[in-house]
Amino acid sequence: MRFKLLILLIILTSCSKNKIKKEKIIISNNDEIFKNKNSNSDDLTILGYSEDKSALDFFQIVTEVNLMVNKHFNLEKTAIKDSLYITINEISKPQFAEVVTSGSKPSYYFYRGRIFLIPGDTIHFKVKNQEVVFNGKNSIYNNFYALLDKNTPEYNKNPYKGSLREYKKNVQSIYNKRKDFFNNYVAQHNITSSFFKQTIAANLRHEYLYNIINPANVKADFVEGLYFNESDVLYSLFYKEQEQNPETIVDLNEYFEKVEIQEFQDAQSFENSVFFRMNLNNYIRDYFLETSYVPYSMDKFLAEKKFIESHFEGKIKNFAIQKMISDFHSKGFGKSLQTIDLLRKVINEYKDKFTKPWYIDNVNEILEDLERYNFKLSKYALNSRFINIQGDTLNLKKVFSRSTKRIKVLDFWASWCPPCIKQIKNGKAFKDRLTVENNVEWIYISPEKDYKKWLAANKKFDKTLNFYNSFYLLKGRKASLSKFFKVNEIPRYIIFDQKNTIVLNNAPSPEDEENFEKIIKKIAKKIYE
Repeated sequence: MRFKLLILLIILTSCSKNKIKKEKIIISNNDEIFKNKNSNSDDLTILGYSEDKSALDFFQIVTEVNLMVNKHFNLEKTAIKDSLYITINEISKPQFAEVVTSGSKPSYYFYRGRIFLIPGDTIHFKVKNQEVVFNGKNSIYNNFYALLDKNTPEYNKNPYKGSLREYKKNVQSIYNKRKDFFNNYVAQHNITSSFFKQTIAANLRHEYLYNIINPANVKADFVEGLYFNESDVLYSLFYKEQEQNPETIVDLNEYFEKVEIQEFQDAQSFENSVFFRMNLNNYIRDYFLETSYVPYSMDKFLAEKKFIESHFEGKIKNFAIQKMISDFHSKGFGKSLQTIDLLRKVINEYKDKFTKPWYIDNVNEILEDLERYNFKLSKYALNSRFINIQGDTLNLKKVFSRSTKRIKVLDFWASWCPPCIKQIKNGKAFKDRLTVENNVEWIYISPEKDYKKWLAANKKFDKTLNFYNSFYLLKGRKASLSKFFKVNEIPRYIIFDQKNTIVLNNAPSPEDEENFEKIIKKIAKKIYE
């Protein structure tokens, strides 16, 4: 959702003074983990056993977000009946990794845990009773997460239930219990490895931060009581709470506590924590940057790029830039006449600096996608069905066919969205002037679920909304039009030229009258750069 949160007062003056942490990972060979090496070879051997063969077939090791280890190492994997044999070459330093598998006996189950990949180590594991148990010299490290999850509450079974204040309390309570278990585990087993302690502490911290900024809010269909985290939804939930109960006060500065930029400059955490990498761009985008920027807009893109270049270096910087490019493109950035050249420019600026194959593959795919894009709506999006306030059913194709001489602005809004209502209520004079001076047509589309509330809002603001320009989008955010533009935040403004070509698919709010009018005038004069 686009808005300026006055209560989220994040002061960034100290950030500019922070020195960038040198990107070095120094692990002493005297560390307990290195002492437990089983051989002089750097090869890592993993031996597994299970009566459920599918648990071995689906056994994966993940060292990067959603990427299997065999995309980074020379992996040899052999499964024979009830046994699995894996060799990983070229391990030069300990790495924290995820283990993922699923089985079918006695019923379908899914296992996800974390282990340490240690040069020269031999890891033994056994899958039994839907659990993975590790043996060997370093089993004390590799069994930690399974025991942690068994003995502490799960974030994804404690979802958001309508109150951010209560959700935060639950998340914080879970984090404290997980930290206590970790500290007791270290003391109980007399663990002296600084690598183990630093890695686990950082991952627990970033798992907590991840659940704060991405509330567990989407119910899973296949597991009772399980919820998925949802990104880009926190501020929308905040405004829904405000709309339902105006007396509710949520201090988002207190909600986030005080997250410092230094937490995201630690190279060891970057290397070994999936949650660190998942958090990095989210916290830059939604916490460290000012909230006045329109989400996934040109200004936001440039601000995020500048922040990354000012505060990070080396591997972390390249990861953040690549993730920024990928995130913005996934939200439709680059698929409008005003953003495509900027996205191409930044990709070409960094393309030769990327060394990881999947970074390079990703940006090449984006470049290819940009080449194929024709700035036109798909026929499915054009055929998305609306209902107007008189109950008539029509589609966007019919609405667009009314004129080939007007600039068109799509305004995605909802009755529960205060910034949407504010602009509908207060922006009429400015919009009327652009309509007269630049031949602009305003098309209001609501993807909300509650038709009656939409209808009531139309009657309340009938000086702006009418049967000719206001439409209730059937299927809401599941409609082809919503999917085409990836409408996940509102309000959302999309501008078309007179030929129905997409000029800007994430425009600033008309509330920013000066910038919005400049865009309209350029389109009127057919100047898109």
